[in-house]
Amino acid sequence: MKRTAFYRFGGIAAVIAALVCTGCFGKSQSTRFYTLSAMANETDVALQEGTVRDIAVGIGPIKMAAYLDRSKIVTRTGGNRIELAEYDEWAGSFEDNLKNVLADNIGVLVPTERIYLYPWRTTQPIDYQVVLDIVRLDGRLGEEVQLEVRWQVLAGEKQELLAVKRSSLTETVSGPDYEDLVAAQSRALAKLSREIVETIHADSRTRLPAN
Repeated sequence: MKRTAFYRFGGIAAVIAALVCTGCFGKSQSTRFYTLSAMANETDVALQEGTVRDIAVGIGPIKMAAYLDRSKIVTRTGGNRIELAEYDEWAGSFEDNLKNVLADNIGVLVPTERIYLYPWRTTQPIDYQVVLDIVRLDGRLGEEVQLEVRWQVLAGEKQELLAVKRSSLTETVSGPDYEDLVAAQSRALAKLSREIVETIHADSRTRLPAN
């Protein structure tokens, strides 16, 4: 009986100790969630002016490096080493978020409301199709973000290959937090969007009638 009482007392003591420790060290951290953001509608007014408008642009297919396809935010801690955040995650699908931000950016810069994400209906006429392979989109907290992407632009119903390019873009992370990192990633995607739209504009001035 004494031994049983001892074990019971020991179990109660362990529970009390755990509660005391929780009180001493505070509650565990809550998970923080983030989304990439598109550029504002008034951004790059000069790029919008004097161009063909309301063209139909298809975005995709978009291929993304497998290491990016996860809920936790990825940072780079060395040349060949990455790290997953413990409490900082993407709100929903990172891939879907990235696709929608690119679509919004390109729609603002062309400008056009006729932006379609792959796959679209085969009967839907597309003036330009943008195909992307996201090789890298990560960075170091408090330092910089790097975006590496191979992309193509196809033109017209016959999908004429207009451009094959590789973009290597960097953006400074303005602070030490994950929010600053995600903001820098958004700016890097804005830079990529400008490069894509500049290619489309250069071709559309000669190929399509101005509206």
